[in-house]
Amino acid sequence: MLKSLLATAAAIACTAIALDASAREAGDVVVTDNIGVPLYTNNFDNSKKSFSIGDKLLVSQFMGASYFVSETIRVGLMFQWTEQYTGPLAPGSDHFTTFALLPQIGWSYHHFQAAAIFTYAPRAAGQDRLDLGIQALLGYSLPLTKTTSFNTLVEVPYNFHLARTLGVTPLVGLSFDL
Repeated sequence: MLKSLLATAAAIACTAIALDASAREAGDVVVTDNIGVPLYTNNFDNSKKSFSIGDKLLVSQFMGASYFVSETIRVGLMFQWTEQYTGPLAPGSDHFTTFALLPQIGWSYHHFQAAAIFTYAPRAAGQDRLDLGIQALLGYSLPLTKTTSFNTLVEVPYNFHLARTLGVTPLVGLSFDL
């Protein structure tokens, strides 16, 4: 199993290196739509509230745009929409768990990318409650065409206003040059 995953990853990397992605310039705008599933979240304030994908299935959509201020540095704003599909709901909450604004600054080099993100979530934990946090994002984009890329990313969110939590969320999606 591990050998086949490594072989697949190597094939994808070789294919992406062979493709020429369009070079970024200051003033370029990229629109992104990603979908992710939080695999694990640890609650440092109450260990009994930590959960994994086996406890409840959350699906997050991240939509937004980034503006390149240089060839490698970008600023952007994403919107997060998260819904809970399985698992017990907390008392007084519903399936629409999170809506957040995610201003960010990112770095891109060829197909690799990283970003530092601030989380402002006026809806959190399935209620109209404010949560704040920061996130680290690492990813790789596989060019599909001159203006479209397939994204594979890993996000590590740390929220601290409602409760101190740390999670891991893999993401996939598409980016389009405007």
